[in-house]
Amino acid sequence: MARLVDEELVLYKLQELDRYLTQLKKHQGVTADTLDNNLDRAWIIQHGLLLSIQVILDIGNHILAGAGNPAKDYIEIFEKLGQIDVIPADFAESIKSMAGLRNILVHEYADLNLEKLVDALNNRLDDFSKFSVHVMEYLEKDQFR
Repeated sequence: MARLVDEELVLYKLQELDRYLTQLKKHQGVTADTLDNNLDRAWIIQHGLLLSIQVILDIGNHILAGAGNPAKDYIEIFEKLGQIDVIPADFAESIKSMAGLRNILVHEYADLNLEKLVDALNNRLDDFSKFSVHVMEYLEKDQFR
């Protein structure tokens, strides 16, 4: 079965993700106390993380749709990407928590636990880069072309 993935779209989204990560990295090392006292900075980080998560979800959803294997929800996007070898299964298990963080950022922003935000910023940004590498490897596979 041929895959119907718009490679140009995926590459554009990966470039956007790289831009977002560059900005987020400027804030690494921040503490929850700092964010509690600096709403502007907290909003920058929240929005940057939300955009970054949304990009990887969009890419994953696009790949799954092209493979004829759509996901029912955000967590399932990562699980299915692991099942069809776009990302390693163990990485899929690890990164799927980003779907939960996305939901918190969108729906529970008023009650956001700043420690979770700081943890994502200081300890999980590499997950986005790893995701990008896996997607690029997927696009470069001979069977894709």
